[in-house]
Amino acid sequence: MRACFVVEEPDWSGAARAFADGAALLRAHGYETCLVAPPASESERVLRALGHDVIGLDSSGGWLRRGWCLRRVIMARLTEVVFAQGDRAHLTAAAGVRLAGRGAVVRRNPSGERLALGADGRFAARLAATAYLFAHPDDARGVEPPRGALAAHVAPPGVAAATPGPGRAPATVGAIQPDGQHVVLIAGADRRRDVLVALRALSLLAARLPALRATICTPLPDADAARLEAAALGIGARVEWRPAGSVRADLFDGVALAWVIASADEAAFGILDALASGVPVLAERGPVSARFVEHGVSGLLRHRADDAEWASAIAEFLTLAERAESLRAGARRAATRWPADGGADGWLAVADAARDRTKWVA
Repeated sequence: MRACFVVEEPDWSGAARAFADGAALLRAHGYETCLVAPPASESERVLRALGHDVIGLDSSGGWLRRGWCLRRVIMARLTEVVFAQGDRAHLTAAAGVRLAGRGAVVRRNPSGERLALGADGRFAARLAATAYLFAHPDDARGVEPPRGALAAHVAPPGVAAATPGPGRAPATVGAIQPDGQHVVLIAGADRRRDVLVALRALSLLAARLPALRATICTPLPDADAARLEAAALGIGARVEWRPAGSVRADLFDGVALAWVIASADEAAFGILDALASGVPVLAERGPVSARFVEHGVSGLLRHRADDAEWASAIAEFLTLAERAESLRAGARRAATRWPADGGADGWLAVADAARDRTKWVA
């Protein structure tokens, strides 16, 4: 039982995190797994740090070239199942499988998004037998996979309960002291405008909350421009910037609130990591945030707002200790509903369906 996961993006992302978790779950149930990622990339570095078998694979060039490179991995590892996400990676995986003359593809759909096949995705589905994997039953509801699809299964994301590092006491209610004014902001690579709104909101709070600090974790391509904006707003010294691949074990130490400005898998894992650490979540109301955060119980959900409205919501949370205490307890309870192995059955079912050699395209 052998599976390969195709990660084409060089930057660490929620999609790469989903494949890292999926590979770990399959390996725990007897599969031999490997992941291919762009060589010398952040994705490769983080995957190796997580203990995965990673093969550096150049993801540049046309689909036939990418497929030929992947074919070598499939042949060398006797791979039976190749996982991919998105049209481009789907076509790479399908080409590799077809050129190798063995295996099938599993296309995973991002959290909170409906399956949408472009021209490359439709071609890939004809090129190689394909099964589909969704992150939530709502994402799969009403979806018609292409004719001939092997199977469709659901594997929700999950998270392990946060454990304190060496020398740190276990998290307890009130553990965000002494200052209680540290905010972590998790932003997607495509949310530059929202990051700037967040920086303006934090600047509005700076005078009112002298101890306010922020850590911004993002793969934003033009992060330097955002740093300059923070400096221009007078909060540059209060903001720490961290890459998206930061180890989350210590990201939430002493944090009062996690502000998640992301979508799809970035939002899902950002929210889950915060909840597992007992940190309430502030987010824009949407399909993914509403799935994990119960408003007023484990966090605060708002419709799209301007900087002043976001600042007001944060100030209300940080200055009302009793409410913050209740939300922290609610966050820990919410995390228990999404265990790390909660999607194991879905990953195993879709991999086993794809391993059926009678369905492989000759």
